[in-house]
Amino acid sequence: MDTVRVTAEPCGQTPDTAELGRRGLAECWDILRVHGKTFHMMAKLLGPERGSDIAALYGFARVADDAVDVPGPDDTPDRIRAKLAGMLEELRRAVLGESVQPRFVALGETVRRHRIPLEPFDDLVAGLLMDLDGARYRTFADLERYCYRVAGTVGLMITPVAGYRAGTDALEHAKTLGTAMQLTNILRDVGEDLGLGRVYLPEEDLALFGLGEGHLSARRVDGRFRALMDFEIARARGLYERGLGLIPLLADARGRLAFQFAVDAYSAILGKIRANGYDVFRRRASLSGSEKLALVPGAVWRASLAATNGHAQ
Repeated sequence: MDTVRVTAEPCGQTPDTAELGRRGLAECWDILRVHGKTFHMMAKLLGPERGSDIAALYGFARVADDAVDVPGPDDTPDRIRAKLAGMLEELRRAVLGESVQPRFVALGETVRRHRIPLEPFDDLVAGLLMDLDGARYRTFADLERYCYRVAGTVGLMITPVAGYRAGTDALEHAKTLGTAMQLTNILRDVGEDLGLGRVYLPEEDLALFGLGEGHLSARRVDGRFRALMDFEIARARGLYERGLGLIPLLADARGRLAFQFAVDAYSAILGKIRANGYDVFRRRASLSGSEKLALVPGAVWRASLAATNGHAQ
């Protein structure tokens, strides 16, 4: 589909459209609350209006992802492709103010309000189709392309909501953080993904440590596997370090805090993997709600420090 850059001002809403938008936001908040714990906290930190924009964006991404990962009993690959194409078409109608589907009405308002380009939505769907096709990744560069599509794109969508300084590298840093977060998900979900017939770890990385898909399928946590995981964890931490350049480029304290919290929460998963003895086959590395809340004071301090350092440069 053609890439569209949104430049139009938000259009006026009729009472019916406004009600559809309210219903759509309620649906999106429900999706976010159930499926996006870290993004839910991020939305809360941004405040009610911008938090609702995050919910609208997350609702699109999550429903698209579930179309591939949790298909219905009658969903063939062709039907899933058609469903995803239909979502992109409905998004374009929503941006023009022509949709009557509640979630898309809310999404269209968000896209117009923040002038979010539609290319990241197209790229997100292209990444999900890679999962549908059972893609494998020979090099990290190959995997990085996938990570950009399914997660870096989300960074490009939500950074305008947080607000950033024009003429900076903010969006590039947002893409890097998205890649880091997706790599973190991949390391956490090695065992779960095997159950779906998916292997994301690059073939060249497996070979570097004398491993192959057969070793992963055996679910052995030995010295070679632990060394591989340490290698990938270091790579993810390096991406976080680079991507944190986004924080001082965000426009206000709430935006900086929301992103810093998300980075801290996702980074903590890497520590959980190590604490679990690298057993990503039988134990899911995750943070409890109380553990995430405990991260907020540190995120406040780091976000404030980043703002101070950014202004000093």
